Amino acid sequence: MKKLFIYITLIALVVSCSKDYGSEEYGGYEMMTDYMLSEYEQGAALRQISQSGEFQAATPGTSVVNWTFEPHDPESGALTQNVEMYLSYNSGAEVLYQTIDRSAMTEGPVGLPRFDVSLSLNAALGAMGISNFSGNDVVNVRFQLNLTNGKSYSRSSVTGSMTQSYFRSPFSYPLIIGCRFDANNTGSVAGIYTINGNDSYGDGWNGATVEFTVDGVTTVIGMASGSDVSKTITVPASASTVGIAFTSGDWDSEITYQVEWTDLNGANGQTALSDGTSPAVGFKALNICN
Repeated sequence: MKKLFIYITLIALVVSCSKDYGSEEYGGYEMMTDYMLSEYEQGAALRQISQSGEFQAATPGTSVVNWTFEPHDPESGALTQNVEMYLSYNSGAEVLYQTIDRSAMTEGPVGLPRFDVSLSLNAALGAMGISNFSGNDVVNVRFQLNLTNGKSYSRSSVTGSMTQSYFRSPFSYPLIIGCRFDANNTGSVAGIYTINGNDSYGDGWNGATVEFTVDGVTTVIGMASGSDVSKTITVPASASTVGIAFTSGDWDSEITYQVEWTDLNGANGQTALSDGTSPAVGFKALNICN
């Protein structure tokens, strides 16, 4: 029983240290590192310092995800040889995309190596030979930390403690291709769009309108009276630009509207936008997985 009490006490101390020395602080940094890297069999981690960006199906050319990583090994970075970056598409086979050598890394603020890596959606798809993709597909990114002693660490090496607040070292990042379409006259998604407007008071939109513009031709949807309005507009595959914008009236707090989308065959129906009450004035982004 005495041994059990000691074990429980040690576990409580470790959990306490994890909470006291969070990912945004370096107080107690050496103690936390020494414990994790000396006592855990894994022995190395690829700590995520930051991650930003996203993949969007409508804008593959400008969809970029960025990371900053900090390799941890038992000799404070001296054992780090390189980090390999692998890609796969949905459940397909992996391909080696990039290798970041230790010599390409810089010294971080606490004396450990750091490096930045960026991945664009176009570059990822090109590397895997993918020419056709759609929203909700997944680009899987997996990193592998290789040491000079011949050991390697990746997703299969980590435990829950290595993926949480301090190390944030899951090694694997599934990037879902989003379906947001910025409907601001800079691109187009073909299909059948139905705009359904509502007024909670029942006296129309009091001057407010939804403006739907295709290749410079604008259809104005308003409601002079009543509580409902509906308008269907077909955007052909040949269209270059689509814009959907809201213009304010006197009682916007009564207004809601939805944009329903199907493909040109009337299939794959989706709610592309649900806006209001008091919709913001200007162009609207739509969510269309085409």
